[in-house]
Amino acid sequence: MEYDWLKFKKYPHIGKPLTKKNDSGWIIDYVTNPEMIANHKFVPLLHRTLNQRKYRPAKGAQKNKSRKRQRSVGDKKQRQIYFPSHLDSIIYSYYSNLLTLKYEEYLVDKPYGSVAVAYRKIPIGNGRSGNKSNIEFAFEAFEFIENNKNKQLSIIVADVTSFFDNLDHRLLHTQWKRILNTNDLPKDHYVLYKNLVSKKYVNENELFKRFQNKLVIERNKPNDTSQKELKRKHVGKIYNMRRENVVAFCYNDEFFKEATDLIRVDKPYKKEVRESVGKEEIKGIPQGTPISATLANIYMLDFDEHVNEEASAPSRKAYYQRYSDDLIIVCGRKDEKYFYNLVREEIEDKANLEIQEKKTNIYRYELNQDLIFEGGILENNSINPNKQLEYLGFMYDGSKVRVKTSGFSKFYRKMKRSFRRGEHFASQAHIPSDSLFETRLYKQFTHIGSHRHLKWLPDPESPTGYSRSTHFDWGNFISYLNKANRVMRDINGDDTIKKQYRKVWGKFHQIKKQTYQDIDKKNK
Repeated sequence: MEYDWLKFKKYPHIGKPLTKKNDSGWIIDYVTNPEMIANHKFVPLLHRTLNQRKYRPAKGAQKNKSRKRQRSVGDKKQRQIYFPSHLDSIIYSYYSNLLTLKYEEYLVDKPYGSVAVAYRKIPIGNGRSGNKSNIEFAFEAFEFIENNKNKQLSIIVADVTSFFDNLDHRLLHTQWKRILNTNDLPKDHYVLYKNLVSKKYVNENELFKRFQNKLVIERNKPNDTSQKELKRKHVGKIYNMRRENVVAFCYNDEFFKEATDLIRVDKPYKKEVRESVGKEEIKGIPQGTPISATLANIYMLDFDEHVNEEASAPSRKAYYQRYSDDLIIVCGRKDEKYFYNLVREEIEDKANLEIQEKKTNIYRYELNQDLIFEGGILENNSINPNKQLEYLGFMYDGSKVRVKTSGFSKFYRKMKRSFRRGEHFASQAHIPSDSLFETRLYKQFTHIGSHRHLKWLPDPESPTGYSRSTHFDWGNFISYLNKANRVMRDINGDDTIKKQYRKVWGKFHQIKKQTYQDIDKKNK
C-alpha cells in the first residue's frame, strides 16, 4: 500500500540512510504508533543558509537600447532552512498529513474555507483532473479584477516579515488544539510541538568539519553493481559531497558520543526567565520540515476568518486570498484605507506578526476617458504606471497577464550556470569526452524537455536494460510557461505568455556556441 506521507529523502544527515525497500515496514509501524512517538528522541535539525542574489534596477537608472533599466546586484536574500533527519522527516510528514485532514474537515463548512490556498490540494474542477497551483490562484485574483472593471479598484498586496521565524508559540499551541478539537494536545502531538518550538539544530558546515575524515558514502559492491554497501571516506570540500555520494555525516551513536557540543539551542525557554536576563521571547518554527507549511495555515485561521468576513460583507463585496505569507485584497476605492488598516491590525495585533513594508503595496486601476482600464502602484499619493500589479510570480497591467521578468532572469542565470558546469567537466583531463552532455541541457532548458512523460529506470534484468516506473518527468520551466499561457488565455485572449519565451531557443544556442568556443581555447 502506498502512503503519501511515506517519503524517503536522500540528503546527507545524522544517521544511517533509510530506503523504501528495506525500511518501509518497521517505519510504518513505528510512525503510526502514538506511544512510540510520545517517547521518540528527535535528532537535531541540520541548518543551512541559502543565499539568493537579487538583480534590481535602481530608481533613475539609465535605460539601454531595449528600453530596460540597468540592473545592479542588490542585497542578498537569506533563507534559514532546517532539515530533519530521515526518520524525523517521515514522522513530521505523517503528522502533517493528520493535521491537514483535520484542517480540511474543520474548514469544510466554513465560509472562509477557500481563502487560504497554499500547501493544499484544491481540485481544479470544471471537468479537469489535477489540483490547482499558483497559476490558477493568480488567475482567480486577476479574473475578479477583470469582472469588476466598471469600478474604481484598489488592490492591496501584503507580505508578512519572516513568517515562519516569528510565529507566536502560544497562538500556535491554541490553534493546534482547535483543529484537533481538544483541550490538551495528545502526548505525541505535544512532543512534536515542543521539538519544533525549541528548534535544536547543528550547522551543516560545523558537522562536516567534525566528521569529514569519515563521512558515510555509498558504493557498488565489488563485482556486483546491483548491490550497494556503505563505506567511510575523507572528503576535502563540502561541495564535493554530492559527487562522492555521501549519504550521511555520521551514525546516530557517533554523533551523540562525539558531537553534542555542536547542538545549538536558545535557552532558557520560559518568557519570564528570558525577560529577567534581557532576552527577547522565543518565536517561530523551523522552515524546511514537512509539517511547517501545514502549521502555518493552521496558525492563520483567525486572520483568514475575520478578513474574509469583512471582504464578504454585502456593502463591500471585496476579494481576499492568502498564499502562505502573501495575501491580496481587491476592493472598491472607498474601502482601500479600511482594508489596509484592517490587514495591519490583524497581522500585528491578532497574529503577533509584522507586515513587510517593502513588499506591501497598493495598486489603483480604473477606466480612463477612452474606456481603457489602466493604473499602477500608489507612490507618494500618485499613480506610477511603470510598476504594475505583481502577485504569485505574475504581472497584470489592466489588460494582459505576463510572467514576471525576474522569473526569466532566474531561468537564464540557471542556464548559464549549467553550461559553465558542463564546460568545467568537459575540460577535465580524466574525462574522455569534451561534450557538454547536450541531451541533458536541451531537456532542462528548451521545449524538447517540456512534455510530461513516464520515467524508465535502469534494470539489468530487463532485455532493454530499462524497466517502466510509476513516476513521471513533469517537464521544465517551459512546461510551466505553457500551462500559464493556457490558463491566462481567458484573460489575455492570445498567447501573450508564449511570446515571452520566444527568444529562449536562440539564447540557448548562443550560450552553447560560446561555451564550445571556451572549451576549444582551454584545450589548445
